[in-house]
Amino acid sequence: MLSAVAVHPSRRASLRAYLRADLPSLLFLALVTANTIALATTPHLWLRALLSLPQALLLAGCQEAKHMAVHGTFLSNRRANDTVGVICAALFGVNFTAYRYFHLQHHRATCTHADPEGQLYALSWRTRWIWALAPLELPWIAWHQNRVGWPMVPRSRRRERNFALGWMLAFFSFVVIGAWRAPQAVLWAYALPAALLAWFDFVLTQAEHYDVPIAPATTRREPGDITHDIVLPFGLGWLMLHRSLHRVHHRYPASRWHDAPRRLRDDPTAAPLAYCAFVRHWLAAGPRLWLPDSPESGASIADAKRRGNGNR
Repeated sequence: MLSAVAVHPSRRASLRAYLRADLPSLLFLALVTANTIALATTPHLWLRALLSLPQALLLAGCQEAKHMAVHGTFLSNRRANDTVGVICAALFGVNFTAYRYFHLQHHRATCTHADPEGQLYALSWRTRWIWALAPLELPWIAWHQNRVGWPMVPRSRRRERNFALGWMLAFFSFVVIGAWRAPQAVLWAYALPAALLAWFDFVLTQAEHYDVPIAPATTRREPGDITHDIVLPFGLGWLMLHRSLHRVHHRYPASRWHDAPRRLRDDPTAAPLAYCAFVRHWLAAGPRLWLPDSPESGASIADAKRRGNGNR
């Protein structure tokens, strides 16, 4: 005789709420997996060429999944959330646990002398040709984040850090073996999309805190005043988990990625800039640099926002 196990209504409601909150993330993971398998297994060159561009955008989404997992907002279950974070971070040579402490310090000290991102931009070249080298920047950025974030991990979390390191080594061993045994699959499913991702995503990372003056370490500023949102055309933001809405994220770091468009619409102070408008401004003004604290800094990007809003 079969017996039914009664589930308390509140638990059922809680489970449904978790599923609704996690469904967009689960659909994203399914789409990434399906597109990667298709690229790796199809014998048709035209199909690989067709799928490689969305794969690049989906890899940008994996970057953002790693980022959301740092804040514990990608999936409701902490263990599942961190597992996805470890895997997505390994795709780009990043130790997830070290990156978590690196990134949380960035939130605590955004654009101050205590911001660990500062060293990246302090060493940035002033030439606009740096955009062309964006694929080479991926391993450089990963190395910097790992190097700076590694000693920030407390002793109680070092086992997690070492596990993330092991996963990184396993993934890149898999890539090396794949490049030897199935080079076309690795090229179309990973290497080429990663390069395309780097060129497209370079603009977004430059825009995050562009033209913001660097303040003393003890300074506290409203996140919305020192962060920018970039809006993407054709709904591309959904493939990238709205990675470009960085101001929204800094104002609401505990919010889910799929809530970002609503947060943007509901914010009367928001002044997003179109991707192409920021590119034009960046080409005129040059790369983001680690600027000294000055009242004039930030005026040019504000002018670009006003021009962009006037053209919409």
